[in-house]
Amino acid sequence: MIKKHWRLFSAIVVVFLILTAGAAWGFNRYYVSLLTPVDRQDDRPVSVTIPPGASVRDIGHLLQEKGLVRKAWAFEFYARWNHLNQYHSGTYSFTQSMSVGKMMISLKKGEHELVRLVEVRQGMWISEIADQMAKATQTDKQSILQKLGNHDYIKAHYAVKYKFLTNEAFAKGIKYPLEGYLMPGSYSYKVTKQHPLTLDRIVDQMLDRTAQTYETYEPQIKRSKLGSLHKILTLASLVEQEAPDLKNRKKIAGVFLNRLNQKKRLESDTTVIYSRQKRNRDYDLKDIRKDTPYNTYTRTGLPVGPIGAPAKDAIQSVLQPTQSDDLFFYARPNGKIYYSKTFEEHKKIVAKYRHEWSE
Repeated sequence: MIKKHWRLFSAIVVVFLILTAGAAWGFNRYYVSLLTPVDRQDDRPVSVTIPPGASVRDIGHLLQEKGLVRKAWAFEFYARWNHLNQYHSGTYSFTQSMSVGKMMISLKKGEHELVRLVEVRQGMWISEIADQMAKATQTDKQSILQKLGNHDYIKAHYAVKYKFLTNEAFAKGIKYPLEGYLMPGSYSYKVTKQHPLTLDRIVDQMLDRTAQTYETYEPQIKRSKLGSLHKILTLASLVEQEAPDLKNRKKIAGVFLNRLNQKKRLESDTTVIYSRQKRNRDYDLKDIRKDTPYNTYTRTGLPVGPIGAPAKDAIQSVLQPTQSDDLFFYARPNGKIYYSKTFEEHKKIVAKYRHEWSE
């Protein structure tokens, strides 16, 4: 009887050990999988700031929130098991293609890069982009604007490299030669002590994107009656400010081109707003009558240069406008735009809806 019970006990122990070993093996496989990269194909930089005094557990949760590790507890367990409890605070640039081990080594050695971002939104002015440039380079905005408004500086630093920056961009009256040439988009820059972020680094990356856009549209630009990238960017910048969508941008581009062909002034309020360098619409008749190289109420033809950063679809609209006989358009605050062929039609529309802008 004793022998029989002993055999049963031994069998139970063996089964228990097998189950335990199986569970341990399964858990180990699961745990190891949690240490692998979240996405081996994603090399986009993700900025993570590790504050002084953060625990390994805190770091694990920060990394999980950023999508850099699958489970915070797996990161913590790995760090403690491998005695990697010492780390350096700071802002790190990681990617989802990095393993937990690789990130932990960077944290231990203090190998971190600061990632700074500059966002150029559609229609932004140089004077607005300069705010972000100053913050990213840790310099003051005024010094940035002085450089960007200095024609000789722009010629020496950028025009030599980027051939699309022709003499038109440096014409008399141009406020900022690069206005309209900095393509809208998000730009990220890795910064280290050995590789600090400068204005030239920021602008070069933006002009590189402009060069790509120019190459895309170069055949159409050469066929355009406007005759140059500068003039196309100038008209596109007006279209950018006036129209909310591609359909209306094509229509408005057509209206502007019709007026240019008939030697009519463009009379775009957006050029008055840019001349004042104030985004609000509190301008009056005095502002409209004040002559500047950008004011299309006082001068026939295009402004001397772009009045903001046009997006690709605004450029496309100028190159492929909607053909019509319309010579006027009027935009309501709700985004609805009315087109007309005669001044009499246009006056009736303005009289009907003008009050909406003062409400």
